[in-house]
Amino acid sequence: MTSPGPAPVRHPATGAAALPWLQAVEAEFVERLAGDRVAHAVLLAGPAGTGKSDLATAFMAALLCLENRYPACGACRSCRLLRSGSHPEGHVVTFEPHPVKKDELRTEIVVDQVRRLTAALQLTNTVSRRKAALLAPAEALNVAAANALLKTLEEPPGDAVLLLVTHQPSRLPATIRSRCQALNVRLPDRDQALAWLAGAVGGEPDAAAVALEAAAGSPLLARRMLLENSTGTYAALAATLESLRRGDREPGAAMGALSEVEPTQLWTWLSLRAAQETRAHLDRPDPDRPDLARRFAGLQAEADRNRRLVPTPIRKDLLLQDWLIQWAQIGLSG
Repeated sequence: MTSPGPAPVRHPATGAAALPWLQAVEAEFVERLAGDRVAHAVLLAGPAGTGKSDLATAFMAALLCLENRYPACGACRSCRLLRSGSHPEGHVVTFEPHPVKKDELRTEIVVDQVRRLTAALQLTNTVSRRKAALLAPAEALNVAAANALLKTLEEPPGDAVLLLVTHQPSRLPATIRSRCQALNVRLPDRDQALAWLAGAVGGEPDAAAVALEAAAGSPLLARRMLLENSTGTYAALAATLESLRRGDREPGAAMGALSEVEPTQLWTWLSLRAAQETRAHLDRPDPDRPDLARRFAGLQAEADRNRRLVPTPIRKDLLLQDWLIQWAQIGLSG
């Protein structure tokens, strides 16, 4: 008899609405769980804003559930303990409070965290048949922590499953990636994302389209923007850049128009706009387009670099002025 497909995971931020783009990954996990073929380490990878962390949490609950089912039953002793945060076989490794800056979190996962996890995985089970650990974001493991985790992956406890969640799998050592069973989460196509947004938020289709563009295709991030009414900020930024390209506005005036945008978000959006221009010019047959695509790609790389410089004391206004001047020059030359 054919077993029924998985009940779609329900995202806590969206109430009862399911995330349809996760169903293929869920089905693969259900098949492995039913056949007792879940690997000792699972790498759940994909773009930010796709629901990977909530999916990994649902997988963790299923691995520990005494009914050995997905979604987890929610009623057994294991499910109740996990929900209360006191499950002896359920572990979460993520950013911890900074030891010096008391009001901040660390920006990396350190070796002591992995060592504590390794020690916990050696203990005898008291509730569930498995142990399960969720590490997120896995790319935040520093070198020492990654090396310590690799030793655990090389000699995994027989009853433990490690769930690694990452937005950037390329930042993980190849030795770690090669020891994980990969489950890849992808962004939905534009039509599917817009249909989901219409059901989750409602509102005007044009606003949903703008939010989805600003969120680089992530429907969850787009949903947040719609609920926060922040799509207007992105639309204003796009209009400012377009006026620069046409020569209707000077870089100095553009700086004033963009001054209210939060710096990290600003550089994220500038990178996104440069990437869109790069793709657009690569798709055109004009012989000058490859050079323009190369120049826009350089602006994208510069925006990404400037985003990383936001926490530093470097003059952010000068960085922005230089970037906008280059954008205007490329636009006028194209």
